[in-house]
Amino acid sequence: MRSVRDFQPTEFVRHESRTIRRYALVSALALSPDGRVLAFVSDRGGTYGVWGIALDRTGEPVPLIQLDGLAVRGIAWSSRGELVASADQGGSERWQLWLRDANGVVTGLAVSEGHRVQHHLSRHAWSPDGATLAYSSNAREVADVDLVMHERDGSRAEVVVAGPSWHLAGGWSPDSRRVAVQRVRDNLDQDVLVVDVATGTTRLVTPVAGGAQHVPAGWLADGRLLITSDLGREHLSLVALDAATGAREIIDAPDADVECAVSSADGRVVIWSVNEGGWSTLRWRAADGRRGERVLYGVCEDLVVAGDGGSAAYLRASPTEPAQLWTLDPETGTTKLVHATAAAVSRRQLAEPESVRIPGPRGPIPAFVYRPPTVDRKDSQAVAAGRATPALLYIHGGPETQSRPAYDHVLSHLQALVQRGVAVVIPNIHGSTGYGRSWQAAIHRDWGGVDMADLRAVATWMAADPGFRADRLAVYGGSYGGFATLTCVTRLPEFWRCAVDLFGVSNLVTMIEHSAPNWRRFLARWIGELPRDREALIARSPVTHLEAVRCPLLVIQAVNDPRVPKDESDQVVGRLRALGRRVDYVVIEDEGHGFTKRSNTERVYTKIVDWLAAELLAP
Repeated sequence: MRSVRDFQPTEFVRHESRTIRRYALVSALALSPDGRVLAFVSDRGGTYGVWGIALDRTGEPVPLIQLDGLAVRGIAWSSRGELVASADQGGSERWQLWLRDANGVVTGLAVSEGHRVQHHLSRHAWSPDGATLAYSSNAREVADVDLVMHERDGSRAEVVVAGPSWHLAGGWSPDSRRVAVQRVRDNLDQDVLVVDVATGTTRLVTPVAGGAQHVPAGWLADGRLLITSDLGREHLSLVALDAATGAREIIDAPDADVECAVSSADGRVVIWSVNEGGWSTLRWRAADGRRGERVLYGVCEDLVVAGDGGSAAYLRASPTEPAQLWTLDPETGTTKLVHATAAAVSRRQLAEPESVRIPGPRGPIPAFVYRPPTVDRKDSQAVAAGRATPALLYIHGGPETQSRPAYDHVLSHLQALVQRGVAVVIPNIHGSTGYGRSWQAAIHRDWGGVDMADLRAVATWMAADPGFRADRLAVYGGSYGGFATLTCVTRLPEFWRCAVDLFGVSNLVTMIEHSAPNWRRFLARWIGELPRDREALIARSPVTHLEAVRCPLLVIQAVNDPRVPKDESDQVVGRLRALGRRVDYVVIEDEGHGFTKRSNTERVYTKIVDWLAAELLAP
């Protein structure tokens, strides 16, 4: 039996989920001003730091920014050779900014006392001339995120856009005179403003009515903004927006989401990826107007383009291949693999997903199914001979994100479980991104409603599948997926042999009451408002129904989690133990909402796989 460590890649190259990337505009890739070095964020040193790979010769990555005790999240490289990184301590999400100058010296750029202030760094932080850095800060008011202009000559570091919202740098005009700013209300509602740097005037350039996604992706050479938008559509399209007149030109409007887009600093080259059923297609428009396309047979996890548009780089993963860094020449369409991670197990030992649509009460539910390679569901003799397998339902977090066929930190340990003989079903229930605005919006203020109906449909389908053992089904998820897992074991208890809750929301009331100040306005739109919705939130909270739990639980929680406080897990564990239920509780002292240290990643995922295998595969 292979260990879980054998399935872990040699390193995890950091990236954000598609939804977080849309409202945080962060990137963990950056190209040097001369296009000769690709910087990326990786845990190859034990925790997340910045590494660089030379593109004009072969060789191993070299460290560029390593911060003792801190984990890097996002990076941006200026035309003057200054590389800036955001980093936090222990998963606190109170990011500070650190600068590596052109000589390789690293110093603090925006570091608050006690790391109390949160700084947001977007991929669009630097002006094309390298003179100004635009970043976001909640120093003025802890519940707000304001845009700060930082002049590198020391002449200015002041707030230029403020207010009760999140404000993020969305790209500079090629002449460095204007900067686009994204104002975020929630995952499906953003505005774009334009700031005139000389005068400080700010103007809203997207429709006042709101109610649509407007995600800035840079500027074009002719002075128009590049955005992705779902205004009047179910899916995100790529749009050129005239900031003066509001006129829009559609660059690409597929029947799918334009998930990531970026323009070169000079505005002459545009590159974007399209998410079709979870799989990515890369598209681009070169400086001469010619278009290109490449099907990735995997997922585009991140994307960056050089300032002059001469080269681009992207992060790709597939169901059986960990992170790979590729470059693209927009003029010729030539791609090149420049860095690949690997795992001890070979691709041939890993399962390819089957794409299915599970009948649901509000439409078919898309899902990926990974079956142990020794069992074919079409082999009726194998099923009759008792070789049907246990099966796990894995529910993603968010809820506004998407499970995709990419060998990341989640899929790598789920593949280890498949190899041991447990099938894995990964649905994208209502609330998931990638299947249209209506599908995503259905979860708003309906946690435990529309999702509960979908989860019942998936569990019923799994119990009826002849390739699965109906008496050995498990459910597992983290964050919102933890809430969904707890919903399953409390409101659908008849299906489950065991369950794993990874930092899951258990009490919708206390979740809202104890959340970080600059998350509360989001939770009011996503989950509900107190006191108006208190009774409904209590009724939908898993802690209200813990007496119904029949199966053993493994609960895992980090102490520093700023999004799902430890109290959410404490409530579950305390109540279940008082009821005499079997529950294992693992507490991680030095992490937050996820894992920044490789040792913790291996520890937690080994525990989960071993625990599930013991519960599901025991005689």
